[in-house]
Amino acid sequence: MSLLDSLPERVHVVEMLPRDGFQRLDEFVPTDEKVEIIDALSDTGVDEIEISSFTHPKAVPTLRDADEVAKRITRRDDVTYRALVPNLRGMERAVEAEVDKVNALVTVSETYTRKNQNRSREEVLAEMDDIVDLAHDHGIEVEAGMGTSFYCPYEGAIDPAETLAVVDSVVDSGVDEVTLATTMGLANPVEITERFTAAFEAHPGLDMGLHLHDTNGMSLANTLAAMAVGVDRFDASVCGLGGGVVLPGDMSGVGNTPTEDFVQMLDRMGVGHGVDFDRIEAAAHDVSDRLGLGLTSHVLAGGTVEGVLDTVAADGEAG
Repeated sequence: MSLLDSLPERVHVVEMLPRDGFQRLDEFVPTDEKVEIIDALSDTGVDEIEISSFTHPKAVPTLRDADEVAKRITRRDDVTYRALVPNLRGMERAVEAEVDKVNALVTVSETYTRKNQNRSREEVLAEMDDIVDLAHDHGIEVEAGMGTSFYCPYEGAIDPAETLAVVDSVVDSGVDEVTLATTMGLANPVEITERFTAAFEAHPGLDMGLHLHDTNGMSLANTLAAMAVGVDRFDASVCGLGGGVVLPGDMSGVGNTPTEDFVQMLDRMGVGHGVDFDRIEAAAHDVSDRLGLGLTSHVLAGGTVEGVLDTVAADGEAG
C-alpha cells in the first residue's frame, strides 16, 4: 500500500495553545488576552480547543484563571471546548464550567505521575471510573490523555507493554477517546507505528489520537506514521508553544507541533481538515507578536510554497 492509499480523507485538529502552551510560560497571560486568543482560534476552523486546565492554581499558576476563561469565551457550535482535569476535583470544576469534553490526564511513567500529580499511577487510574461517571452524567465526553507514552525524562524509554496496560485500564473505565502523548518529543515514526498498531489490535475501533512534541524534529513525520495506521485526531499548538510543567528546566525545546505547519502539510497533501490556513497563519503571527516568541514555526519564518516562490521571483526581478 502506498502512502497516498493510507491517508485518511479528513483529520481532526485539536488546538492546544491555551492550555499546553500557556502553562509552560513563565509569565501569566492576562485573562483578557487569553479570551481574545481563544475566540480568534475558534474562528480558524479547528475542531477542538483545549481552553485551560482545572488544576490547583499553585500547581499551574499561569492557568489560575481557568474558571474565568471558560465563562468568558465566545463558544461556537462547531467547536468542541475541552479542558484538562488531573483528578475528580478538576472534573467537578469542569462540570461547573460546562465544557464539552475533558482531557483526563494519566501518565504512564510512575515517576512522572508522582512529580506531576503527587499520586501513584494506580491511584490516578483508580479515580478514572469516577471521572468518567461524573462526566457522562453531565453529557461531557472524556479523552484519556496519556503522557509519557513513549519516553520519560526520569525513567527513559517506556516499555510498550506499560503503555498498552494503561490503554487497557482507561478503556475499561469507559473513556470515549485515548490520546498517546510524546511528552519528551523523542518518539520516531517506527515507535509511533508499533505502539498504535498494538493498541488498535487490542481495541479495534478505539478512537485514538496523537499529542506531539518536537524535540527531535520528527513530529510531522510522526503524524504521517500515525495516519498510516488509522489515527485521525492530532493535538497541535499555534507557534509550537507547549511542554509539561514538571519537565526538567533545560527542556525548553520540547514545544508542540506548530498548528500552522501541520495545517500547511495537510493542505499540500490534499488531506481534509476544515481549518482555514490564512486564519491560522494570522493567529500564529498575532500570538507570536503578543508573546514576543519570534519565528517559532516554518510558516512564521515564511516557509510556505507561496512565500518562498514570491521571494525567489522578487530576487530574480531585482537581479
